[in-house]
Amino acid sequence: MCFSTCCLRPGPTHAAPALVSEAQPAAAVLSGGRYVAPPAAEPGLSAVVQSVKVSGYLNLLANTIDNFTHGLAVAASFLVSKKIGLLTTMAILLHEIPHEVGDFAILLRAGFDRWSAAKLQLSTALGGLLGACFAICTQSPKGVEETVAWILPFTSGGFLYIALVNVLPDILEEDDPWHSLQQVLLLCTGVVVMVLFSLLVE
Repeated sequence: MCFSTCCLRPGPTHAAPALVSEAQPAAAVLSGGRYVAPPAAEPGLSAVVQSVKVSGYLNLLANTIDNFTHGLAVAASFLVSKKIGLLTTMAILLHEIPHEVGDFAILLRAGFDRWSAAKLQLSTALGGLLGACFAICTQSPKGVEETVAWILPFTSGGFLYIALVNVLPDILEEDDPWHSLQQVLLLCTGVVVMVLFSLLVE
């Protein structure tokens, strides 16, 4: 499901707010990943740029929380078995690689330069490490069953929420039959890939 989610999404998992109003196309221009005010900028430009930068920080916070849940899922899956752990890791990688590229683009549009955006994006990966450590540290003395009994449903629910609330409405609103066919094919491809992984991984 992670693979189909990242393939079907027109953008990253987290919705990006509007960056520049259509009514004021000359309010700011994008130059080298940074917003620069034109000479004839309107007085309200500073508020627009400030709100754009706030949206970048909000995206970083959301990405950190997202990575925390991924760390929970990976650690809990390896506690169950090596096979489930590898399958979960592969699914998250297929989901996260395009997702992180999209988040990096959001940071650039939010006013960060490339180096700052790369460092901040890399720092959000610490959320995954914290999630994995949390899952390991919360192991019950009675066994891993009690730990994974709540971690795996919690993280699985997050993926289901993304698929049903964010992805499915976009698919249903698609008017172009060719695009709809592409989305269905990508969905089926994601299912086939996960089935093949489950058969190949011992």
